[in-house]
Amino acid sequence: MPTITRPDGSVVTRAAEAERLVRSLGLGVAKAAPAASLALGRVIAGRRLTDEDSRQILAANRHLLPASHVGADVFALFPGTPGLGTLRFHRCHTHADDEVRFILAGEGIFGFVLPGGDQIEIMVEAGDLLRVPAGTEHWFRLGPRRTVVAVRLFGANPDWRADYTGTEILFPTE
Repeated sequence: MPTITRPDGSVVTRAAEAERLVRSLGLGVAKAAPAASLALGRVIAGRRLTDEDSRQILAANRHLLPASHVGADVFALFPGTPGLGTLRFHRCHTHADDEVRFILAGEGIFGFVLPGGDQIEIMVEAGDLLRVPAGTEHWFRLGPRRTVVAVRLFGANPDWRADYTGTEILFPTE
């Protein structure tokens, strides 16, 4: 189970409580070892993702991914990524489709608004596969290393439009 944190900085340590929180959101959480590939190594070393690297990474990891999704791509964010400061995934939003991420390298933090309004953040790292159900209010930010490479899976709504909710995030901002 990935690490779950509350806005006051406390970490959920009891497995039963962590499972209850994940279940209350309807999240799918799994662990798998990402396939090693030269392309992934190039992306991490060069802090740059090319279309060819993306194709090779997807091909190497496809057997680990749910077959029920229409499409997939790879994204990579690093310190110095052009436009990183203007990306809008760090605001509360929902999607009309499930959001599925398989973390290949680095880490990221998904935040969630729980039923009842409380909030939690879940640190995901290499090997974590997370499915966020459609309509779940959430956000995403980079972890302390400010690096993440992940596969993004698409279902019936591959444009990934975010519907921003305006909910204030109770966690400290970066």
